[in-house]
Amino acid sequence: MYIPMNSDDFDFDSCIERRGTSCYKWDYDSRVTGRRDLLPFWVADMDFRAAPPILRAIGKRLEHGIFGYTGGPKSLVEALLGWLERRQGWKVGEDELLEVPSIVQSIHMLVQGLCEPGDGIVIQEPVYYPFRRAVESNARRVVVNELRRNRDGRWKMDLENLTAQMAEGGVKLLLLCSPHNPVARVWERMELLELADICRESGIIVISDEIHADLVFRKNRFVPWLSLPEKHLPRSITLLSPTKAFNIPGLNVAFAVFSDRELRGQVRGMLEAYGFSGGVSAPFTYAAVEAAWREGEDWLDSVLAYINKNDDLVRNTLASLLGSDSVVPLEGTYLEWIGAAANLAEEEMIWNNLLDAGVWLSRGSQFGMAGAGFLRMNIACPRSQLKTGLERMCTVLRAYSQNRQ
Repeated sequence: MYIPMNSDDFDFDSCIERRGTSCYKWDYDSRVTGRRDLLPFWVADMDFRAAPPILRAIGKRLEHGIFGYTGGPKSLVEALLGWLERRQGWKVGEDELLEVPSIVQSIHMLVQGLCEPGDGIVIQEPVYYPFRRAVESNARRVVVNELRRNRDGRWKMDLENLTAQMAEGGVKLLLLCSPHNPVARVWERMELLELADICRESGIIVISDEIHADLVFRKNRFVPWLSLPEKHLPRSITLLSPTKAFNIPGLNVAFAVFSDRELRGQVRGMLEAYGFSGGVSAPFTYAAVEAAWREGEDWLDSVLAYINKNDDLVRNTLASLLGSDSVVPLEGTYLEWIGAAANLAEEEMIWNNLLDAGVWLSRGSQFGMAGAGFLRMNIACPRSQLKTGLERMCTVLRAYSQNRQ
């Protein structure tokens, strides 16, 4: 297989056949929707081949031919620390890190270990639906602090309401999604400082899911939660992973960063209790991730530029049908948040009509009732694929618009 050596060779336009590879995004349409051969824009992985340094590193590891028990190498941690300082301006010490299972598994573990059944956990819906699942499946109480949408289509935190919710008591954790999935916000420093002050004064722990930290567009700047001044921060844990930015979600790896040693020791004890002491990943994963953090910047910058143009295409195509403020400004992630319907019933109708037209998006209500009427669309795909999907969408949305008149 030819592996390109420089950014001029990156090919994001080729449509690579993914069906027949046990691909959740492409191979499970009939199981999930009852329909076949759908064009999928739902699951959050890219339809691009991984970065050349990743492919080379995996190839080299494969040639070695022995895949025994593998511990996380020190060089991997060094690569991570260098990446955080270089790309995010965030200086982290090795003694502040722990390797953990996947971010979702870690959230479940932390919910179990840091609070008791019946304790309140804040989620800011509409939000990545495994957040709610982690709370409910562990018999904790969901406290919904709904995001609010401005007239310009931009979503913001309702910190006044959060303050009132904290005053009621019984809240132990807040799950922060930063950058936010699905509303595509990159939270500004002042927003985060205000949130931090509320949480610190209330004595709750913040778990910040920053898996999309390196997927930021235009003039937006990602602010790592734990880079805020210590005087503002509550006890906190950041969860991070390169799997979204470098399109390697099948190579599970994640890290936790801590604001204090006591909390790190507590989580280390949880990992040991669950049998995750030491490295938890595989030899191919370690090789791929270190290569990504050391040599993957050109590829990442190129894919961000490509997705940025895809965003322009989506915005320009849908504006005439749904209005200029129908597509939420894409500040981070590669997930468009599209205001397509007036209510839950219309959302369901449009979503089903889109399936009939051969297009599979995520329903907004899946992320909480604050998302009712929206659709989430993954645009990290070849432009020809995106254009085909938009053509099918426009047929459905045009008919819907005409029927409403």
